[in-house]
Amino acid sequence: MERFPIVLIAIMMIATFTIIPVSKTLAAAKDPFLDAGFIKAREQIPALKFTLEDLDGKQVQFKDFQGKVVLLFFWTTW
Repeated sequence: MERFPIVLIAIMMIATFTIIPVSKTLAAAKDPFLDAGFIKAREQIPALKFTLEDLDGKQVQFKDFQGKVVLLFFWTTW
């Protein structure tokens, strides 16, 4: 039981020295996308209105996914 306070102090010191630098780094980053090298669009261009068939053959309109993240992957074989 004598080692418990020493271990507890060591854990608290490690946590202190790792959490403070990480929190300062996160606070300094205003926009992680800009920090990663992405650029902001000059203007917002609305998406085109179109309809596609899903894998079940059902018609899906792009406007059905408004407000959600959509990944379009057009794949073709030549």
